[in-house]
Amino acid sequence: MKYIYHIIIASLLTGLLSFTACNDFDEMNTNPTKSPVLDANSQLSYAQLSTWGDWQITETYHFYLLSFTQLMQGEWNVTNWGGQYRRDDATMGQLWSRMYGVGIKNLVDVIDKTKDDEDQKNLNAVARIMKVYYFLILTDIYGDIPYFDAGKGLLEEISSPVYNKQEAIYDDFLSELKLVEQALDVNADAVSGDIVYSGDINKWKRFANSMRLRIAMRLVKVNPARSLTEVKEVFDTSSGLLTKSDDALIEYMDIYDWDITEIRRNAMAQRWRGRDSYPEPFICSVFWDKMMENNDPRILRIARTYDETVSGEPFSRIDLTDEIVTAQGMSKFQPPMPGYFWYDKWPSGYWSSLTQKWQDKSCRPQLNKAFLKGDIPGILMTYAEIQFLISEAKVRWGSEITDAVSAEENYKNGVSAAMKLLSEFKIEAITDAEIDQYFIDKPFPADTEGRIKAINEEMWILHLHNAPEAYANWRRTDYPKLKPSNDYGAITIESQSIPRRLNYPLSERSYNRKAYEAAIEAMGGRDNWNARVWWDKE
Repeated sequence: MKYIYHIIIASLLTGLLSFTACNDFDEMNTNPTKSPVLDANSQLSYAQLSTWGDWQITETYHFYLLSFTQLMQGEWNVTNWGGQYRRDDATMGQLWSRMYGVGIKNLVDVIDKTKDDEDQKNLNAVARIMKVYYFLILTDIYGDIPYFDAGKGLLEEISSPVYNKQEAIYDDFLSELKLVEQALDVNADAVSGDIVYSGDINKWKRFANSMRLRIAMRLVKVNPARSLTEVKEVFDTSSGLLTKSDDALIEYMDIYDWDITEIRRNAMAQRWRGRDSYPEPFICSVFWDKMMENNDPRILRIARTYDETVSGEPFSRIDLTDEIVTAQGMSKFQPPMPGYFWYDKWPSGYWSSLTQKWQDKSCRPQLNKAFLKGDIPGILMTYAEIQFLISEAKVRWGSEITDAVSAEENYKNGVSAAMKLLSEFKIEAITDAEIDQYFIDKPFPADTEGRIKAINEEMWILHLHNAPEAYANWRRTDYPKLKPSNDYGAITIESQSIPRRLNYPLSERSYNRKAYEAAIEAMGGRDNWNARVWWDKE
């Protein structure tokens, strides 16, 4: 990957942003081989890699978001925090501190240093798109957040940024993406630090439009008229939306390293692999049962079971999946229910001819070990997601959103692309015959609500590898219909329903108290994780 080593430069020099030289020892302490100014393209690379390369960010995704959405369950942290609804400031705050302190800080600096430079107009535009991407995750998870003043501590000495209303933030998102799409120029500067599209400006135009579509569809409950207007504008944009070859993926290296500055590997994969001898990325029963119900060919590509009687390197474990299917049947797989640890309701086991041992824990389906490799891609946005959103827009608004493709065709395009996407993780490909059979077994519903349900349940499966979007889209549509853990008989500690947001980090109360208290007051006087963000209207 020819741009990946730019981050080495960026990581070595990031500290230069926090101070300026001011004494007589400057000259003698300056390394003549190092630039005193960070390269803006390198900063862009660093920010892009951090999206899925920062293990502290992905820890919040794993412990809370994938558990709330009942895609995963059973591992101690996933169940303890996200499954039994315990608030942990350190885990909930890591996402906040790392996004503001690393990704956004670098992007704001790139945007500032290139804003008046016609020779870096494309770099400026791409950085602005990535800034929207970061802030969309933050505001969707926390609600009102520092936005307009954020990241400007060094540039404008703003140490206590105010919290902006999410509605105002969304307004700016939509305006900003429209402006940057127009600003991107195929005849202007090459963006050498771009590790998503290698500087392909047309793809960035389509990505900007597609982000606009994602954001516009967030408004379907709170402001459907505005949502429709924005969607129609996106449809009329000549540069178009993501195509089959436009999946926005971050390429990583197969590295296993818990150093906080190591962002060249997919940290979500590392988080799933864990620190212990036995990886425990268990599939939740709700996710498993939905795939079983649909006779989904992805089920045994995504989920496998392994011999857990011998500790050691996770990739050398014996795969027991096919033996269980053949000798025991699919009912022998027993995924953990919401709110339960893998060792609760101890799984009934079987005698394995393959290992000549009694297997019980191994009846708990886990993520395919291929997903634990550090070089799996990080997903920003895919063609599959966009096809689902287009299909939903056509279902919701009928003749208002039209082209030569039907809503059903867009839906099928999305399902096919979602299934084919699994090949990016180096697992056995879903065949065309399997996809065709899936559509026979699970035809597109005839009624409007049935169609919206089908589309968004498919997006839920797709977003197993994009936790923030899984959580946001579930709250946006209320599909799939998820029940809280206590409905399954599990213990729940600080909520009796699935939380709708994460709490602000306690550090905000210490270091940005006035702005923090104003945001809390606007929420009703307490930092309530059951409060709905602005667009998550009942």
